[in-house]
Amino acid sequence: MADTNTGTVETGGNLLFYKQPEPLNSEAHGKLGVTADTKHPFAFIKDTQLIPLTVAEFTAAALCYPIIFAGTDRIPVAVMGMQKDHNAFVDADGMMPEGVYLPGFVRRYPFVSATTNGDEQNLMVCIDRAAPFIAENAEQPFFVDGKPSEFTNRAIEFIQLYEGEAQGTRNFVTMMNELDLLASQDMNLPQTGEDGKTVTQRKIGEFVGISAEKFNKLPAEKLVELRDNGGLQAIYAQLMSQANWQRVIALDMKNGPAPTDTIGETSGKA
Repeated sequence: MADTNTGTVETGGNLLFYKQPEPLNSEAHGKLGVTADTKHPFAFIKDTQLIPLTVAEFTAAALCYPIIFAGTDRIPVAVMGMQKDHNAFVDADGMMPEGVYLPGFVRRYPFVSATTNGDEQNLMVCIDRAAPFIAENAEQPFFVDGKPSEFTNRAIEFIQLYEGEAQGTRNFVTMMNELDLLASQDMNLPQTGEDGKTVTQRKIGEFVGISAEKFNKLPAEKLVELRDNGGLQAIYAQLMSQANWQRVIALDMKNGPAPTDTIGETSGKA
């Protein structure tokens, strides 16, 4: 899998912080590997506002981030900043708060899957050659004696697992669309009036999420179906994740520009 590099290589979707994807092979990358950046480990995502999630990650991600559905394909994403090209969870030193869940989309970096000639059944592995921690004589080489290293084999296993979860996520989104549960929603912040007593809601943006109103109107048999296929847990996680907006705003004010009257590109491409 790591040495296949024939045909036209296509990477799926918007690769965000991947700048120079290349098919991994021993001839081009035999002397390269990864040395962990312990000083600025998450600097590569500091300009990434939205990070895709698989449905299997909803429960863990919901403890840290608002989960919304972005773009025309309604891709589930974790909102990591209130403005485009800004990740509020990454500070000036490229660090993230301890205990924050790290999406699989980030954990697989600098690896990523690709198809050959559009064949979805023939996945191959690529690396982001522009990743700053890829170098010669690295702590974790990609190849040993011309064969994929243990490090590379673990990365391949993770990518294969991630691709399986990504397909499950697409199935979940299809189900949400079929049940007509996704809807545009306002993002409101409480605002104290001039008298210091009254509290009003100020709209600062919109996003697509699961409608609690529509969900509560589902017939009992649909709820049982969702319970049995795992969808019910994901729905509750997405709804509960909305409690994290205040956290994102607070981090935005600490680690970058203060929020404006919009949420940036939360309804755009992931």
